[in-house]
Amino acid sequence: MNKKSILEKSFGERLPNIVYKDRAGAYGIALNNENKVPVVKTAIGYFLLGGGIENEETHEECIVRECLEEAGLCVKVKEFICKGDKYHWSDALKYYMHGIGYFYNMKITGKLAVQIESDHELVWLTVDECCQKLFLEHQVWAVEQAARLNDKTKK
Repeated sequence: MNKKSILEKSFGERLPNIVYKDRAGAYGIALNNENKVPVVKTAIGYFLLGGGIENEETHEECIVRECLEEAGLCVKVKEFICKGDKYHWSDALKYYMHGIGYFYNMKITGKLAVQIESDHELVWLTVDECCQKLFLEHQVWAVEQAARLNDKTKK
């Protein structure tokens, strides 16, 4: 990817004298005909489908794996949308985190009977609901970018 052609935005404040742990993740956004986005609801909050990149996997492999684990969905990863990152304290992980998210359009191609992660509930939210409910603001921004891109392709 050409660095200059990537739409990027940073969130949160990088505090001085704090060591942040970088955590790169890949996430899929699938807007359906009703302009709704599949997300997972957990005890912590609402999140886009996707997650941390493991070992040497590609962004696409990460999204496909995470969608199966979190929601039992089979997906096809399409074009890159944007890159967003956030500096913050993670209560769940108990460290300062620099979450780096790579966001892609995706198409849902099927559904398995059950997802692997039973504490994740698949829900469909409108773009406005995503803006209100998603836990991480760089994920909100990515959904906004996907919706803008989707609007442009409809014209």
